[in-house]
Amino acid sequence: MAQIECGRGHLYDPEKHPTCPYCGGGQKITVASAGRTAPLGSRPVTAVQRTAPVSVTAPQKTAPLSGISATAPQKTAPISGISVTAPQKTMPPRGYTPVGVPEETASSRGASISATAANKTVGMMQSQMGFDPVVGWLACVAGPSRGKSYTVRGGVNSIGRSERMDIVITGDLKISAENHARISYSEKNNRFSLLPGEGRNIVYLNDEEVYTPMPLNAYDVIDFGETKLLFVPLCGQRFTWKTEETDGAV
Repeated sequence: MAQIECGRGHLYDPEKHPTCPYCGGGQKITVASAGRTAPLGSRPVTAVQRTAPVSVTAPQKTAPLSGISATAPQKTAPISGISVTAPQKTMPPRGYTPVGVPEETASSRGASISATAANKTVGMMQSQMGFDPVVGWLACVAGPSRGKSYTVRGGVNSIGRSERMDIVITGDLKISAENHARISYSEKNNRFSLLPGEGRNIVYLNDEEVYTPMPLNAYDVIDFGETKLLFVPLCGQRFTWKTEETDGAV
């Protein structure tokens, strides 16, 4: 049994002695383990068990990721090449024509194309007469295009395989695409000439090589590649468009 201490420091067993046997009556019993004074005759008080307070630790804070500010707001980077603040433009509806802008028609487009797309200079006769008159013909008498005819007009006529030529001869690969030879008609002198072009193969006039401009007369034969062309003039001593125009004006 645990002993207790009286007020004077005497130890005794409270189960055997209600008061301190060394001091006599009237003394209070001090509960040594509790550190309290109890009246005599009361039951011994056992030590009061106290629960140690729970240690409250500081709240843990999660460290921010390396290189990232915990308080800085995250911003999404704009897509490369696209301005975030650039204003969006709305396309006009199909068929919309701004006020004051004339609508383009097929006829106006055709007129523009005919004047510029061909990239040709208007001839003197065409400028004076309002149309490009025929002045002679070429008839193919030998070669892949045998039997075909070609129109010769005033000024310079370029001969080749390309569609851009004035006289287009197809099927003969020995003829250059552009400017293999040229035929000219001078309204002022009422005269035809054959001029060499830029073709690799030689141009012949009545079996003679052509290296310089040569006079071209009725039924002369022009020979290049596999093709032979017979020349038939319209204009000459008996007829010119200038004479016809003068006679018609009278």
